[in-house]
Amino acid sequence: MADVDISTGELNASANLASTLAQEFASPVQTALTSATTTSGQLAGWSIAGGLRQLGNGWAAPLGALRQRLTDTAANLHANATSHANNEQAVAGAWSAPQGAK
Repeated sequence: MADVDISTGELNASANLASTLAQEFASPVQTALTSATTTSGQLAGWSIAGGLRQLGNGWAAPLGALRQRLTDTAANLHANATSHANNEQAVAGAWSAPQGAK
């Protein structure tokens, strides 16, 4: 069996990165979706207007889901790091208790 070494610091660092990506992702996505919708309104009567409107409407849900997945990944990584830290403390406490103590 292979040894597994969990670094809670690295888990938390990865969680922070995922959280930052989710936050940074929001603004450019919203700008692109708003631009597509606004432009489609400005080009009313042009054949491209409908396509731009569909682009804005069609990509909103998948991009929102991607942002939520990044947010959920960050939360899960933080929870995993906390669980590992708690396990390490519990094991260390069990080994530091006097032998024969219950």
